[in-house]
Amino acid sequence: MSRKLASICKHRFIATASSKQCTLGRTANQLRTLPSVGYLYLGEVPYHKALEIQTKLCRRRIDEIYGNTRMSGAGIQGRMLSDVLLLLQHPPVYTNGRRNRGKLSSEEVLRLNGLGCDYVETNRGGEITFHGPGQLVAYPIMYLKEHHLATRCYVEGLEHTVAKTCAHFGIEAKGIAGFPGVWTSPTQKIAAIGTHVQRYVTSHGFALNCTTDMKWFREIVPCGLDGRTAVSMQALLAQQKSSVDVSIDAVLPVVVKSFGEIFSCNIRPLNEVSPGTLDIINKLLLAIKEK
Repeated sequence: MSRKLASICKHRFIATASSKQCTLGRTANQLRTLPSVGYLYLGEVPYHKALEIQTKLCRRRIDEIYGNTRMSGAGIQGRMLSDVLLLLQHPPVYTNGRRNRGKLSSEEVLRLNGLGCDYVETNRGGEITFHGPGQLVAYPIMYLKEHHLATRCYVEGLEHTVAKTCAHFGIEAKGIAGFPGVWTSPTQKIAAIGTHVQRYVTSHGFALNCTTDMKWFREIVPCGLDGRTAVSMQALLAQQKSSVDVSIDAVLPVVVKSFGEIFSCNIRPLNEVSPGTLDIINKLLLAIKEK
C-alpha cells in the first residue's frame, strides 16, 4: 500500500502555497472520509517533556489501533484517541536526529550546554537544529492510513503548510528537492522538518522560525548543511521594512488554517474533536510536571 501511495504522490501531488484545496494524490471519495484533527497549543514546554508526551501518546494510538487494547480494531468513531496537532514552543535546546545521533563529541555537547542550551538526541529524521522561544513547533500525531497518505506525501504536505503560512505574511517559501525543510532562498531555511512514522502513526513535525533569535543557529551547522543558514519571518520582513506582526499569537491560527486546507481535513480545537484525547494529554502533562 505505501509503495502505491508513494507513486500516486509522485505523479499526482497537487498543492501550492495559495491553493484552497489540496488533494495530496487522494481521490474525491477518500477526501470525503478523512477524520477530523484536533489542535492544542501547549505554550512553552521543555523539549524532553514534549518528547515524552509524544512518545506516550503515539504508543497509546498504536496500541488502540493494532490490538493491544479493548478498543483496537474499532473504527474512527469508536476510538478514544483522535488525530492531534500539538503546537508549542521550547526553551533553548539543540536536538539531533537519526542521521547524526551519537556523532557529536562530548566536548561539543558540553560547549552547547555552556551556551545555556539543553542537548537531546531523538528518533526524528535529519540532523542537528535549534528550538527556542519565538519558534512555533508543530507535532502532528496522525494515523496516515486513515488520511490515505504515504510518508512522502505527508512530509510534502508539511512543507506546503509552512509555505502557505509564510505566503499569508508576504513571504515566499518552498521546499527544495533533496534538502529537507522549507526555504526562502537556496541558502536560507525558515523552517526545519523532521518526522518519525511508526506503524503509520506520525510524530515530530516542523519548526517555523517566527521571531526566533538567530544567534543560536550560528553555533551549529543547521541540519548539517554547510553554506546555508537559518532565517526568521521577522528578519525577512524587517529587510522589506514591513511591520507585519509575526508573533506566535499571530502565526499560530494561520498555521492551523493552512494545515487544514493542505491536508483537506476538518481541524478544530481538540476539546471539540476529542475530549478523551485532551484528557489523556492533560494527565500526561500533570504526571511529567510532578516528576
